[in-house]
Amino acid sequence: MQEYEVTEPVPGESLPEKLLTRVEVAAWLQISPKTLANWSSNGVGPRPLKLHGFVRYKRATVHAWIERAARDAA
Repeated sequence: MQEYEVTEPVPGESLPEKLLTRVEVAAWLQISPKTLANWSSNGVGPRPLKLHGFVRYKRATVHAWIERAARDAA
């Protein structure tokens, strides 16, 4: 079994932002995860990242999409 050494963060470097799951983003948008998946398939909604088969979203990307959608609706 491979062992990994735990190291402290480098001073002055921030940790990467936590990526959100489809379930978390769907809850934020008050829609079902299936609706969010359908939106993604149709090129609608916040743009997801695909990492090793997992779908994730950057919080900033989702927030920016909400802001654009609100402006466009006005």
